Parts: sequence; structure tokens; C-alpha cells
Amino acid sequence: MFTWYPTTDRTQNDAYGRARDWLTDSLAQRMIVDARTERGPSVQWAHWAEQQTKVIADVSIECSGCPEDTDAVIHRVATIKQTAVPDSGTNTVEPDTTVWVTIVQEDDRWLIDEIRY
Repeated sequence: MFTWYPTTDRTQNDAYGRARDWLTDSLAQRMIVDARTERGPSVQWAHWAEQQTKVIADVSIECSGCPEDTDAVIHRVATIKQTAVPDSGTNTVEPDTTVWVTIVQEDDRWLIDEIRY
């Protein structure tokens, strides 16, 4: 969800589409939307697309202060560190992103049900 391909992705939301198999239906409906605006992509997104940049995510999962797990629901905190990788060199994307994630069990699978920024 946090690895992006600005050369081919219209917006960051395209990454949610790639992660669809790990999302509940309700989260997918909220996140897999066309987020384009009349003004077009951000300056940064356009710059990355121009440079054929991939934005690679490295995610750390923690549980400091999380509610207790149940048989059907797990809460975690995720810190996302992104690195922009153009044709030459790499650049750290600042700042890191922190999200609170709720994961639920559905049909013997664990799926991401909520992401709060």
C-alpha cells in the first residue's frame, strides 16, 4: 500500500488496488478510489514520474499501547519508511508515516479493516 510507481500509477491510491487481496471489502471501497484532481498530480508526484522513480516502502509493525488482541481483532501501529529510487541514487522520503491498523479475521483469513493516519 505504500510502495508507489509514479510512472504508471495515477495516484497513491493505485497502491491500495495492488494490495486488494489483504483488505476487507469495506476498506477497499473507501481506499480504492480515483483521487485525481483537476490540477493534476502533486509537484513531487510529477517529478518522480518524470524521473522514472519507484517509491519503496519498508514497514515496521509495533504494538506499544495497542488494545489487547482478541480471537477476531488485532490492533497494531505501523511506521512506514519510504525510499525514492530514481535511475540514479536513492533519496529518503521525509517524514516517515505512522498509521494505526485494525486487522480482522474473515473466513479464516486476516485482513486489514482500518488504517488511521
